[in-house]
Amino acid sequence: MKILLVSQHFYPDNFRVNDIAKELVSKGHSVTVLTSLPDYATGKVPDDCKGRKNRKTEWNGVKVIRSFSVARRSGVLFRMLNYVSFFVSATLKAFFMKEKFDVVMCYQTSPVLMANAARTYAKKNKVPFFLYCLDLWPESLKAWHVGEGNPLFTLISAYSKGIYNSADLLGVTSEPFIKYNNEVNNVPLEKMVYLPQHAESLELKTKDFDGKTVFAFGGNIGSVQNIECIIRAVAKIKDTENYSVEIYGDGSELENCKKLSAELGTDEKITFFGRVDWATLKEKYENVDAFLLTLKPEGIIGQTIPAKLQEYMSGARPIIASIEGAAEKVIKESECGICVAADDSDALAAAMQDFVQNREKYALCGENGKKYFTEHFTREKFIADLEGYFESIMK
Repeated sequence: MKILLVSQHFYPDNFRVNDIAKELVSKGHSVTVLTSLPDYATGKVPDDCKGRKNRKTEWNGVKVIRSFSVARRSGVLFRMLNYVSFFVSATLKAFFMKEKFDVVMCYQTSPVLMANAARTYAKKNKVPFFLYCLDLWPESLKAWHVGEGNPLFTLISAYSKGIYNSADLLGVTSEPFIKYNNEVNNVPLEKMVYLPQHAESLELKTKDFDGKTVFAFGGNIGSVQNIECIIRAVAKIKDTENYSVEIYGDGSELENCKKLSAELGTDEKITFFGRVDWATLKEKYENVDAFLLTLKPEGIIGQTIPAKLQEYMSGARPIIASIEGAAEKVIKESECGICVAADDSDALAAAMQDFVQNREKYALCGENGKKYFTEHFTREKFIADLEGYFESIMK
């Protein structure tokens, strides 16, 4: 089938949509991606995309069409300009696009505005529209401190209802999204399916214990990820011997987390490595004994499954988590580690200390997680399910 895939972010930016597009091509489908200029990692548009250069390219058999967007840079103003510019330019490109497709998919991260181009093409050309919802709107506005009484929240709420209901089928990454979209965005239950994110398997080697326990967290370091909980937990057990914590990633809260670590005197236990590439991260993870997972218990977002959970499980290492909702359900169902209440640094500290001192209790957790990952979260399973959903709305 011929597929138009709309995503504001695409290669060389590191998003799972890259794998989805490439795998669909390998399955014999024709895939065209409508995306923005690649500036997610650096905040700057690369030189080879300036001046209308490389607006139509090809990557691993995927046709890539880049729409104009103002560079993200830094600060709220440029972030808003980035979002709105892609919303306008991509919508115009979609409206005037002459190529015919069998189905349209939007890989919807934040903001929900990016889905407008997909809806526009689908409506004009009368083709099925599959919307894959990774970030939930208008709920996501609350993470930006925009409350329900704010006029912007009211405006985006109305827009979200319209865009989610315009899809022939709405795929969601976490089961709590179904209830939210039904009750808040008025999306009928029969128009929604649970499609958890896939992850590339880390394929880590079995690690022999060398006397020192290494915990690791890898991913975005923002307010929702609640790395502060990890730092406070370490502060409570910093006198415990033979363990360390490695934190990989970048984000809006990285500098604040470094400051908190210094204030609480955990610098000797916690090391911040910043953003590293995938190959380096896999190499570093070989030395990890257990992964840490935290998420703030804020509204429906705090009930979701962070994509890093699937990645951690693929690495066949135990997971020590302070989280609730769908992720807690998966951890307990798979028996891949221990899960304490979200934002409870005392309980997280106790769990970490227990792992350091009683490792034998967790001997089977890593393999349990890997088995669950293989059954539920592989790229192959995701693509097979996605193809099935495409076929169902094309009938």
